[in-house]
Amino acid sequence: MIHRAWRYRQRVDQNGIRWMSSALHSGDLSVDVGAYKGGYTYWMRRGVGGEGRVLAFEPQPEAASMLRRYVAAFAWQNVSVVEVALSSAPGETTLLRPGEGPSPAASLVGASLPPGPRSFPVTVDTLDRCLAALAPGSRLRLLKCDAEGHELDVFLGARDTLREHRPVILFECEARHLLGGTVEDVFAHLAGLGYRGRFFWHGESVDVARFDARVHQVEGRRPYANNFVFVPGPPD
Repeated sequence: MIHRAWRYRQRVDQNGIRWMSSALHSGDLSVDVGAYKGGYTYWMRRGVGGEGRVLAFEPQPEAASMLRRYVAAFAWQNVSVVEVALSSAPGETTLLRPGEGPSPAASLVGASLPPGPRSFPVTVDTLDRCLAALAPGSRLRLLKCDAEGHELDVFLGARDTLREHRPVILFECEARHLLGGTVEDVFAHLAGLGYRGRFFWHGESVDVARFDARVHQVEGRRPYANNFVFVPGPPD
């Protein structure tokens, strides 16, 4: 896990993790949606310190079990692993992935998976409900979301949290992962809640108004902009 965390910080998402780390402070509550093997969870737990807390949501049972083993082995008392997929409503649904084992490409959408993906049922819930049950009375400082095309549904299920807690948001979103929508639709939803967004391009922070998937998300070309940071605007 530690090797993965450093690879994420140094190669996979330097700008995003640097931004996330600067946004977190001792005692904060942070949520990792799509924690997988903990590449972001590791830096979250360091950012919030012993007085803070990280809720790591991971619906794949093997990956969730691996995370729990890490948490136990390193005695990370500020990390809780929640084996649930987050969406816009509670219930059960089907998770898709390209093979038998856990995968970072596992998705409730499956738009970019190869033919014949493996599927299995998973429990789904909303972030609003989960925070009310798992962290009542706590204010969410940071929400990271990597849901492989399901980002808008996650945010719909976090409507009350986004309105009341006003966390900063780091999320991945790619046109190739989406079915029946666009990256700009996700931006518009967050803008409607009073958020302003940026992405990183050639090391610079750029307003999402300039984002164009035809330019910034060309498969096989670098740089590739798929991580976005949104912060709440000033109150009306």
